[in-house]
Amino acid sequence: MSYKDLHNLYEKAIEYDLEEIGLLTMAARKAPPPVRQALLGMIKGEAQGAEFWNTLYACTGDYSRPCHPDDRKRPPGYYPLQKSDEDEKND
Repeated sequence: MSYKDLHNLYEKAIEYDLEEIGLLTMAARKAPPPVRQALLGMIKGEAQGAEFWNTLYACTGDYSRPCHPDDRKRPPGYYPLQKSDEDEKND
């Protein structure tokens, strides 16, 4: 089984968990408080399962770096639209 096949299976598992969370949420909206409490516990379990599958999904994906290579040259705390102290004095 290739990484692409695993990636697709993990994606389906996440979709199923998120669908279950949505259905449990709709039921919890209309349920009395004791039943709602039980449903919220089930939602918590499904969310933990989705988190697990999402971790595996992320490990099998081919993701490129989100930052441009030039970003490594900028100092920490640099913001492109940030005014320097000299710009504020001129204004």
